[in-house]
Amino acid sequence: MEEAVHALRGWTPGDRASATALHRLDAEPALYEVVASQQSATEQFLVAADRGAPSMMTGTNRAAGIHLRLDPSARTFHLRMSSAVTYAWAGHWLVGRGAGPDALAAYHPVPPDPYGLGSPHEFNGLLDGGDYAFARPGDDATLRVEHRIRRSGPRYTLLGRQMAYSCGSSGGEREANWALLLDRHPHAAGRRFLLQLETIHLRSATYSITEGGFPTKQQAEDVLRRIDPRAPAPMPATDPVTGLAPARQPLPPRTAGQALQPQAATSPPRRARR
Repeated sequence: MEEAVHALRGWTPGDRASATALHRLDAEPALYEVVASQQSATEQFLVAADRGAPSMMTGTNRAAGIHLRLDPSARTFHLRMSSAVTYAWAGHWLVGRGAGPDALAAYHPVPPDPYGLGSPHEFNGLLDGGDYAFARPGDDATLRVEHRIRRSGPRYTLLGRQMAYSCGSSGGEREANWALLLDRHPHAAGRRFLLQLETIHLRSATYSITEGGFPTKQQAEDVLRRIDPRAPAPMPATDPVTGLAPARQPLPPRTAGQALQPQAATSPPRRARR
């Protein structure tokens, strides 16, 4: 973020909110690591990791959306920021402000030596769960969930979020946050409460998002209180594309030979002769 902040030297904030956002970035620009972006000559949409957020155990927001719009004729800028629980939710906020969802899905590659340790000290993975800036989606299901979130518009309302467990409680290999959502999709009538669990895997420097839909908020809260790093969360299956219960698979059709084949006649049992 240092380059983006430096580029605004000589520009005037277009309003008080822009001045406040610039002060926030300028104070500690190293806290924000851009992981995806869409940029033009006068506008930037940035998805960033927020390195300052993981220190909060409750209501953790690991990501941030940053929207910068320049007015060259007036030499002013408008800058807005929004904290988010994951990269996809930061992208959701930016899409609502005009960003293209596909552009924000193209994550920047992680540097080959992100910690700057040098070749004698090469390290694979993450040193800590707070190094969210160096984590990327670890599986296709997570990519599909993120794809849906960015495009979800007003479908979801965030009801709560919190750290599920830390690296210390999971033996130093994983860290997870949960988010509880209210789903307004018309086909979600029986499973209005969607629980999302994002797990950061330190060894592979990846994260995964799993979901489960519940009929009541109480049922979802009962499950999130029992999330255990030693076992997968016991959540009902959810289609990562739709966010709804998986469609029931139809029974395989009978082949023509099976349909026309007559059933074998059964003969009555013979009586034994005396």
